[in-house]
Amino acid sequence: MEITYPWVFLIFIFYFICEKYCPPSRMAIYFPHFEFTNKMPTDRWLRALIVFSLLTALSNPYIHKEFIQNNKGDAIVLSIDSSGSMAEYDKFTIVQKVANDFIKRRINDEIGLVIFGTNAFIASPLTRNRDFVRDILNRAYVGIAGRNTAILDSLLQSVRLLKDSKAKTKIIILLTDGMDNSSKIGINDIIQELQKYNIKVYTIGIGDETVVNYNLLRYISKKTGGKTFEALSPKDISDIYNTIDKLEKTDIKNKIIYKEYLYIYPLGFAILLLLIYVGRRRW
Repeated sequence: MEITYPWVFLIFIFYFICEKYCPPSRMAIYFPHFEFTNKMPTDRWLRALIVFSLLTALSNPYIHKEFIQNNKGDAIVLSIDSSGSMAEYDKFTIVQKVANDFIKRRINDEIGLVIFGTNAFIASPLTRNRDFVRDILNRAYVGIAGRNTAILDSLLQSVRLLKDSKAKTKIIILLTDGMDNSSKIGINDIIQELQKYNIKVYTIGIGDETVVNYNLLRYISKKTGGKTFEALSPKDISDIYNTIDKLEKTDIKNKIIYKEYLYIYPLGFAILLLLIYVGRRRW
């Protein structure tokens, strides 16, 4: 237990001085029927106890309490290709549906969204508001960021979202159906940024080696501790997201410390003693 204003107890010294040199102006008259209270200590000590209790309340005693709040969750950015080729076979619509289901399942995670084509832009910041992210995703369409493909630039935007996150596990899930032909940042520079902030990248290619640069995707995943997946059907896309959904969660522990003030107890005790004191005598 700690005390906010310990100097308050100095007043007790003045109380004893006054008790000794300032006698009461008139004698007390006891109530004859208060048998219990008449057995209490003398009025002098009762008054001292009342004053001490009041001073204890005024000193504002408190105790520190703390508890650990555990939240399991990752910080995840979905980086989704919206280039012109994603219109083929309705791939973009399929990805929207699967990504929506993925977002719904990630209850404790922070989710962000990056959309890329010729350019890459942040569509949604990291948030636990899953409905918000899903709504933004559903509003996206093929060609919204241009018809070409800027894979590395999309990773740079994802890094900007994740670098300040407090989550221990930071993940980018990048999905593309093509080859990078529009990025301004180089591969070595983006790898350096990803490693600097300890960001793991899972890459998903839609299509075979003739349309997707799997060498680039594998290199990115290998350098960041992630994994590369190949999707040749809508079911493959769903299965891949389900696999990633089983990623080990990260414990985010928040230590919450607060003060519990105890003045109410000595104050209540002082009031009780005061009532007894008034019952013992009339002034």
